[in-house]
Amino acid sequence: MAVRKVGSSRILREIGRGGMSVVYEAYQEGLDRRVAVKAFQPGRTPSKDLVERFRREGRAYAQMRHPALVSVHDLVEKDEGLYLITEFVDGADLQKVLSAGGALPVACVATIGARMADALECIHGHALVHRDVKPSNVMLSRNGEVRLMDLGIAKDPIASEITRTGAVVGTPAYVAPEMLDGEPATEHSDVWSAGVMLYELAAGRRPFQGDTFPELFTAVRKHRPRPVREVAPDVPLRLARAIERCLEKRPGRRWPSAGALARELDACAERLLGDARREEVLAALLCDRGLIDGVRDVAVRPAFVPLAGGARRAGAPTRLMWAVTTVLALAGAYLAWAARAK
Repeated sequence: MAVRKVGSSRILREIGRGGMSVVYEAYQEGLDRRVAVKAFQPGRTPSKDLVERFRREGRAYAQMRHPALVSVHDLVEKDEGLYLITEFVDGADLQKVLSAGGALPVACVATIGARMADALECIHGHALVHRDVKPSNVMLSRNGEVRLMDLGIAKDPIASEITRTGAVVGTPAYVAPEMLDGEPATEHSDVWSAGVMLYELAAGRRPFQGDTFPELFTAVRKHRPRPVREVAPDVPLRLARAIERCLEKRPGRRWPSAGALARELDACAERLLGDARREEVLAALLCDRGLIDGVRDVAVRPAFVPLAGGARRAGAPTRLMWAVTTVLALAGAYLAWAARAK
């Protein structure tokens, strides 16, 4: 790690690495806070296009104010390097959450999806397309906050084309079918990617499979995924339909906007959780999967306990509890009758 300090931020450790960049946790002196510093990977000489894309990420973040998008603090150019300084999200990304325990409780799927879709609506409102919605780009903080990350390949429709003609930008498993056919990314392709991710969160597997890229792309273009409730029977019908509508092959048959999807998912979450604090549910999920320590988070856990099929109020009777109670009541009644009969 060649760079030790960027502006007033002292680099502490590496926390992530992608194809083009590396992310560090840093301490911002003077303001006494942790921040994230994103930079080009050491040893790489980025092209002018990559530098411009990186600058655009900083500008895009700076334009937006939304609770489910990370806040950008600064864009620093130093020693021919370019560094984006953002808020530090202390928690885990959804890929780690999936790896730690498979499919998420349905209440968590609806809650996360609603907030992510609302963040996409904000991005689209700034005439941008994210183009890389996937589990590893969505963070859950230890306080139960949702953050949509990495606008590094977000595309401004009026900006100059940064990628080479015909290139597919984004992670292949989440790319919309029209993009595979060379059409430009739109708000509808972000809705598709969100649907792929939501399906994976609810079912524990992606809707389209393939051992090779050609097989995967053929599945995305031509095959219908198995219905959500066939793979995950505990998913409520309304939530399943919301996810499946995202995965319509024709863009015009998907949700008309990310905002419309957000409102539908929010209604699903409301039905599942009632008046519970959704941050508490998501924080409990991270704690239950061992992704954060439970010492400072135990207090949030009694409100709603995530289960394989959703969330329920702690202490509420389950079907098993009702069955046991009924059997005991019948047994008691029989014993009382037998005693009287003697």
